[in-house]
Amino acid sequence: MKHKLTLTILLLAALLLSGCMSASFEGNYIVQPGDTLRGNLFVTSGSVLLQEGSRVTGTIILTSGALHIGPNAEVGGDVVLTSGALYMAEGAVVHGDVILSSEDIQVQQDPGSTIEGVITYNIVPFATTFIAKGIFLFCVLPIVLLVALILLLGMWLGRSSKKKTQVVEAQATAQAPEPVGAPVAATTAAEDAQTKLQQLKSLLDQGLITESDYEAKKADILSKM
Repeated sequence: MKHKLTLTILLLAALLLSGCMSASFEGNYIVQPGDTLRGNLFVTSGSVLLQEGSRVTGTIILTSGALHIGPNAEVGGDVVLTSGALYMAEGAVVHGDVILSSEDIQVQQDPGSTIEGVITYNIVPFATTFIAKGIFLFCVLPIVLLVALILLLGMWLGRSSKKKTQVVEAQATAQAPEPVGAPVAATTAAEDAQTKLQQLKSLLDQGLITESDYEAKKADILSKM
């Protein structure tokens, strides 16, 4: 159960960190000062405000509404607007292109703001490139890495389980009781020899055997112990 929970957490973490899951909101959305939103931001309707020093690492797609990029705020990818307006304050930077679906969309740049790419009104190439690039770089590649991580984790867990089994078997062997047959047999043989020697001594004391007979028989009994 713990192993399944670990794999689930790894899967969710990989998806979130890779940018495969873009933030999607309906209504006004604000990135607080100094905050960073990792991945892409998709807003269906409403306004988007990037406050001072904030950053979106991916692409911002706004289907209807106004995008305000505050002072020293950054967009790591492209800005795509299908309707609405774009306002850039001093120090604001868009590292990609600004892609507009119509020339009617207003773009207002304050002095000191920068668009490193180009402003274009052809949205079709962006859509094709974004889908292909997004699927591969942000989805396929992290998933491949995740699968490799899961395989490595499985191998490690398998080896740990095997080592644990070997340790348990070794402990069981070490704690196994020693055979009792041999000591019992040795004790019985010693007692039997002692009885015979006592009987032999009794015969000697009664004069029924000679000293030499006693010594010879005694040596024979002792040699068989």
